[in-house]
Amino acid sequence: MEYLDVLLGKLTQAIGIGYGGDIPDVITEALKAENIEAVVAQDGSISAHLRRSGKHGVMLACHVDEIGYMVSRIDDAGRIFFSEIGGADVRILPGQEVTVLGKKRYRGYIGVKPPHLLGKEERKIVLPLEELFIDVGLNPGVVKRDIGVGDYIAFAAKYSKLQGDLRAVKSLDNRASVACGIMALRELAKKDHGLDVYFVATSQEEFTGLGARTHAYKLPLDYAIVVDVSHAEHPDLKEHEYFPLNSGPTIVRGATVPAKMYNLLVAVAKELEIPYQIEPVPSRTATDADDIAFNREGIPTCVVGIPLRYMHTPVEIVSLKDIERAARLITRFIERLENSSIHELT
Repeated sequence: MEYLDVLLGKLTQAIGIGYGGDIPDVITEALKAENIEAVVAQDGSISAHLRRSGKHGVMLACHVDEIGYMVSRIDDAGRIFFSEIGGADVRILPGQEVTVLGKKRYRGYIGVKPPHLLGKEERKIVLPLEELFIDVGLNPGVVKRDIGVGDYIAFAAKYSKLQGDLRAVKSLDNRASVACGIMALRELAKKDHGLDVYFVATSQEEFTGLGARTHAYKLPLDYAIVVDVSHAEHPDLKEHEYFPLNSGPTIVRGATVPAKMYNLLVAVAKELEIPYQIEPVPSRTATDADDIAFNREGIPTCVVGIPLRYMHTPVEIVSLKDIERAARLITRFIERLENSSIHELT
């Protein structure tokens, strides 16, 4: 668990929005430490290939990008106005600490009028994104010189160890799954299985699906496994709308996932005595699976989820045990795929 804790801390403290940030370096270094060569593709995804027989291939996809923002304009007072990249909730933004990727990294804060100065009706209003701004505490001339329109903005990262194995930080959607994928890959590298494994930390899942779509098209795939996050418990949610932390990964069941792939995942979970939760998804999954399964002539694709609290906020929370369980499930699942007929699983 210590390896996972250190790895997850490094992944979440890195930044990856669009083509910006240092997350490719962090992932390639983590894989290099396991003697696994990784490359950064033209679309910004990071990929690695475990070569085996070359007869059949499986893609392990975990999107690497996080939600964030982009500088839209800077006024004469040096205030930075911004637009969103991905689906953030504007209600949480006032007062947040952020990192602006200008000529260097600048720490800033999303400004908001103090409650003492608000009228009665103003206090009831959620300010629209267009009225929020970032203050980096610099002279306006310096701001305009070193920060430009189109520069990326990320939530500030603080990896917090909560009680037991719970961890809180920004970008656990989807760095928790990237950590899971790296753990599975390092174990598969030690095993003598017959499938070529293509690990892809996919780019731009939050807004274009670019990485999943391009790699599913160009790689010689027979299967794909997508690892993403699922909503954990929260007050007022109905029982079927959440999946508690520390109760195991979710296994998606629905129209996008071939029944026999789902059944094999369940069988492997039972074999390994891994607790799991069934996640019903009747249509599209809202994950990279949609860009993979419906690519080329169709690629049999399954989805494993890691329960996560407070998705798309700077304080997302996961259980390390759920990540570790998901990694063991995926590792054994890929080993079992070798002995399964390609056609039987479609």
